[in-house]
Amino acid sequence: MITKQKIKIYTKYKGDIDGFSRGGKRNEKEIIKDNDWMIIDNVLQDLKLINNKLCSEKYKTKVYDYLSKEFDSESIEFLNEL
Repeated sequence: MITKQKIKIYTKYKGDIDGFSRGGKRNEKEIIKDNDWMIIDNVLQDLKLINNKLCSEKYKTKVYDYLSKEFDSESIEFLNEL
């Protein structure tokens, strides 16, 4: 489950997983794993496509369904603020 705390760590490192790997704190690395990082990265790309109206309604529905399954409600609200 992706949480607001995981997204905050992701944004702190501006999506740079290499920078996170080199400079991330031990407690941050215990919170967010590589798979979480990739999920956040992919969803942010998907949301950019949606916001720029570059995808179909079917794709948009698929992304929103995925969000509701993999992200908690607080993290979805936080994504909307980014």
